[in-house]
Amino acid sequence: MSIRGLWILSVKSAHPDQSESRRLLFSRHFPIVEKKVKLVEKENYITLPTVPEFINGLMFELGHKDGIDKFITARDTCEKFEQKPVYEVMTSAGPIWPVVVVEQRGIVYCCLPLVTQGINTRPPLIQIPGVTLGFSLLCGLSDYLRQNTAAEIAQKGSVLNVYLNTAAPFGKPMDVSPETVMSKVQNKPSLLSKTHKQPAWKPVLHRGKNQVYLAVTEYIRANQYNKEGTPDIYDLYGSISCKAELEGAQPDITLSVSHTPDGNNLPLDHLIIHPCVQSADATAINMDDPSDMRATPRRVRFIPPTEMFILCHYTVSSLKELPIKGSYEMRMDGKTAKLTVRLKMSERVKNNLEYCELQIPFHNRGTIGTYDATPSQGNVMVSPDRRILVWNVGQKFPTKSLTISLEATVNFTDSKTPATHEDAFCVGQNSYAKLFFKLPDFTHSGCQIDPKSVQVSPNVKFKLTTVQEYLTGMEYKLWNNLGDSLVSNVPHSVLNEVKVDDDI
Repeated sequence: MSIRGLWILSVKSAHPDQSESRRLLFSRHFPIVEKKVKLVEKENYITLPTVPEFINGLMFELGHKDGIDKFITARDTCEKFEQKPVYEVMTSAGPIWPVVVVEQRGIVYCCLPLVTQGINTRPPLIQIPGVTLGFSLLCGLSDYLRQNTAAEIAQKGSVLNVYLNTAAPFGKPMDVSPETVMSKVQNKPSLLSKTHKQPAWKPVLHRGKNQVYLAVTEYIRANQYNKEGTPDIYDLYGSISCKAELEGAQPDITLSVSHTPDGNNLPLDHLIIHPCVQSADATAINMDDPSDMRATPRRVRFIPPTEMFILCHYTVSSLKELPIKGSYEMRMDGKTAKLTVRLKMSERVKNNLEYCELQIPFHNRGTIGTYDATPSQGNVMVSPDRRILVWNVGQKFPTKSLTISLEATVNFTDSKTPATHEDAFCVGQNSYAKLFFKLPDFTHSGCQIDPKSVQVSPNVKFKLTTVQEYLTGMEYKLWNNLGDSLVSNVPHSVLNEVKVDDDI
């Protein structure tokens, strides 16, 4: 469970006419780990490549060298088995694997864990702890450098070496949390008495006001088709985040994940908890009996780490209606598009939006020249690249009808500059609109943290802050009723086979 090498690269070279080594911002090899690899692998040992060779191979695999839109058989064939974020990089000495990659804001963090492969054996990733540790180390590095540009990272070689000497001494990841690592580096004194045991993951005790911050964040993603025979699909899921600043080496927190007394009371399922959780109530949900779909409180007990962390994830499978139901109709006539959008908010949703915006992207049609829009409320504008019509709905729907609409006519011009991304499917009548909204102090499932249930041991006075928010997830699309849409249906023959098997 060690790391052979670690690299930090920029996606784009500062000097395109220079060699690939210009992309390198930082690198670190661990000779003691490399010596171990030579002893174990013997004649199967593959040496670490040079920096230009490694960068050339990795950028090819990530699609930054020849372009991700260009099909290259060696990289893009369906016969190639992908295991992102793990890649195989080809070198002159042979393939090196598993290269773990985390890409954020134009910076690529990558490392090569120590894996003894033998001649032809390649164990599953689930059986390689080094991959998990390597990924955690890269995430810790990215958090530590989150506010730095590529140029600033390139100048912080000595600081990064200090971080790695503490986080991964001799190439073995031990503690990757930026907060605890830097606390160790700064050698802050601990005021804990010798009679108490101090955990390694909390090298410095909290000094100051005791406070606990808990946030329930719920997401909804959906695809609405408004077509007979094609049902809408949607997912409701959420997470609970915690930040605890409490005195003592191992403060113990107990709380109840409950539901609001009024409004929706949808039961939570597939509750996934953080490793720091010591105990959590489990509730079995009978999906075959709708009358048994009760939302019961979940009691959770845990010892919080020093940093902000996600206490648990959950899903909700009993959602029956969308928060905002919409329909979108768009008809193309040459270089002109006529469209109508209708949105209706559910009565079960709090009519108090932090923001609500509908974006209508126009792919493969050129840029927007002129437009004439008539919204029932809010205002309409065009994105800076003139390829998206944006409807800023506002913060409330009409109280009585909860319904709003938009009618618009859009005229296009031939664009001389290609768009950065064109959806190949969106041609002719095929198109969609994307909705973005956020509701503060609300969750669709009714999930909340009961403030009265939060207890801390040893008993200390603390300030408790609880937050709820409900927002759109990765996508919330309204497909054009008059065109085709991307949807997959299970063939009836398969359904019949499954039904026969169940009967048997």
